[in-house]
Amino acid sequence: QINVLQAKKKFEILDAMLSFMHAQYTFFQQGYSLLHELDPYMKKLATELDQLVIDSAVEKREMEHKHALIQQRPLFYLQDFSYDDSKVEFNVDAPNGVVMEGYLFKRASNAFKTWNRRWFSIQNSQLVYQKKLKDVLTVVVEDLRLCTVKPCEDIERRFCFEVVSPTKSCMLQADSEKLRQAWIQAVQASIASAYRESPDSYYIE
Repeated sequence: QINVLQAKKKFEILDAMLSFMHAQYTFFQQGYSLLHELDPYMKKLATELDQLVIDSAVEKREMEHKHALIQQRPLFYLQDFSYDDSKVEFNVDAPNGVVMEGYLFKRASNAFKTWNRRWFSIQNSQLVYQKKLKDVLTVVVEDLRLCTVKPCEDIERRFCFEVVSPTKSCMLQADSEKLRQAWIQAVQASIASAYRESPDSYYIE
């Protein structure tokens, strides 16, 4: 009986090993069949990848060339590089009283110092803004005659200027150097115009 059991164990183990080998063969054969169907797609993808590598190299070379050209330009070209076609006119004698208007970024006075884009205008010797076109005007500076305006360079953003009044200051950012200069000149012109319209004796009291 012991010899019979031992002989039986031998062919059972061999049968299990053979079944395992058949399973492995079937698994890899099915895998080969599936991947073989994907072979045309993989070849097409490899061709597209080669073209992408070439296009990327060309784009990198063009960007490096543009960067070298920009570095060689004079400083005043760099200052007016963005939004150069924006309207920069102002008129202190405008019939509707609006000396200048346009979008500016305003730095909030809260602890987070967030920047918000608002529609600003200079009118009636005041600096005001609106969140939306039909919103109520928010007065930033009640009387420009008591203010000064100056450009700000030591700040994390470009094209900034500050309007300072006796009670507070307002940090603003224009879209370009040309627009910043236009807003500064508009504020200065409005201050001068307001002084001409009202004599200093008005403030004696």
